[in-house]
Amino acid sequence: MRSLCFAFNHLQYSDGIARSAIGIANYLVSHCDVQVTLKPIYRFEKQTIEIIDERINVKPVFGFFFHGMSKLVNKLPHTFLHKLIFGDNKFDIEIGFQHGTSTIAVTSSNKEDKAMHYVWMHGYDVGLTMLPYLRKADKVVCVSQFNSSRLLNESKGEIKAEFAYNLIDEKKISEDGQQSINLIREKDPVFVTVGRHSEEKGYKRLIRCLSKLKNQGYCFKLWLIGDGPDHQALIDETRRLDMEDCVLFIGAQSNPHKYTSKADVFICSSYSEGYSTACTEAIILGIPVLSTNVSGAEEIINLAESGMIVGNTDLDLENGIKYVLDNPELVQEWKEKLKKTKSAFSMDRRAEKLLHILNLD
Repeated sequence: MRSLCFAFNHLQYSDGIARSAIGIANYLVSHCDVQVTLKPIYRFEKQTIEIIDERINVKPVFGFFFHGMSKLVNKLPHTFLHKLIFGDNKFDIEIGFQHGTSTIAVTSSNKEDKAMHYVWMHGYDVGLTMLPYLRKADKVVCVSQFNSSRLLNESKGEIKAEFAYNLIDEKKISEDGQQSINLIREKDPVFVTVGRHSEEKGYKRLIRCLSKLKNQGYCFKLWLIGDGPDHQALIDETRRLDMEDCVLFIGAQSNPHKYTSKADVFICSSYSEGYSTACTEAIILGIPVLSTNVSGAEEIINLAESGMIVGNTDLDLENGIKYVLDNPELVQEWKEKLKKTKSAFSMDRRAEKLLHILNLD
């Protein structure tokens, strides 16, 4: 039996990287003769255990987080950091599943370590600040083809990255989407977004764009699902712009899919992404996606054969939403198309590439 360890920052349901790790781990223990360990380095929400297969070992490193903590941890001697996170040479494959601490740790083992060392790149390392660590990895895996090609080009062929899309359990998501919610759907179009309330997600600009459309006479609702460091700032911005009748803060949810499935369009307003798990989950639920032009967006929209990509400026986002509001029949056309194309995002279709990369095929 082969053993694998995934290390990443936080184990919390609102974190897309954590959900990706859980999705892969759940699949592996169900389909392969493997032992899987999840190592969240910082935050650990115990309720996430409910969606993790009981055969998976979950071993938090610290279990808490404070501002600036990662900078302090990253200053530890790197061989010590590797031992702190991955232990004493007990895994066949060690995976630094997130940019930062886990990437440093997984590529800083001692010479006696016989494990394979993988780096997973969900977003993109702009400026290749982690290039010295990427060089030492046995494999660098991007979650979008766009970023794997970009890494190959920008490293001048030095890093021959591979790509593997995140595994999404479409059956579980569909089941979760069927649960009822305690909201009454009004006639106005409903937009939904799910993610961590942090600057890179672009939620403040989304609220500003919607405010401008409201002032032009458009009617709609936005369901904002999640929590994070910018949560209160988003509430304050909503009040400042007199948008409280249009924007509903639903908070972090263990099952956001029951809300997404009742919406009309999922919006990704991010300034940057790797390959959006939340967008993929929306498509599996049959909800079309309007996304800014971030990494992975073109791959998602092209494969879905529905939805819309807009530029990454406030005006682009505003005009894209306006176009959807002006053409409600388009949303129905997209939803009809997704009935056929969402199968392209199924777990089984994506797993073959993943198993090959992990040498488990």
